[in-house]
Amino acid sequence: MSEFESARFATKSDLSEFENLFTQSRSEAATYKGYDIWHSLEALSGPPVAIFNDYLDGDNKTILIGEFDTVPVGFMLIHLFSIDNEITARVDEVFVHSDVREVGVGEHLMTAAINWAKDNGAKRILGRTFPGDRHMKNFYERFKVTARLIEVSKEFN
Repeated sequence: MSEFESARFATKSDLSEFENLFTQSRSEAATYKGYDIWHSLEALSGPPVAIFNDYLDGDNKTILIGEFDTVPVGFMLIHLFSIDNEITARVDEVFVHSDVREVGVGEHLMTAAINWAKDNGAKRILGRTFPGDRHMKNFYERFKVTARLIEVSKEFN
């Protein structure tokens, strides 16, 4: 990876870039199978500014900003919670602009997320992806984050 890619913790000054990236992320997500279920049941709700402030100011949450040549091109929203009395980190949403997906920004985001999780006592990290989103599945697998739960559905006619 070159010096052009990086990840850092968000600051208040990242709000407008986050809003733009978040909107792009949701537009892309809407093209995947399962979006309707995810959006109805599990997606973070509210306007991007509220989500940004919640993760920026939350005790067990953080926002990472991925950059290419110091330009914000991605984000990752992560929170900590407990499973069987062990701290777990969960990637709630992650997005990297499609023009820079193959240059290492996502890897910097995930490395920073893993480091943040470990620094906060987490024993594992969880993530999710949509069926058919090969890029995200492959991204997680590069970090040995593998499927642990698969949700299935059947449409009734």
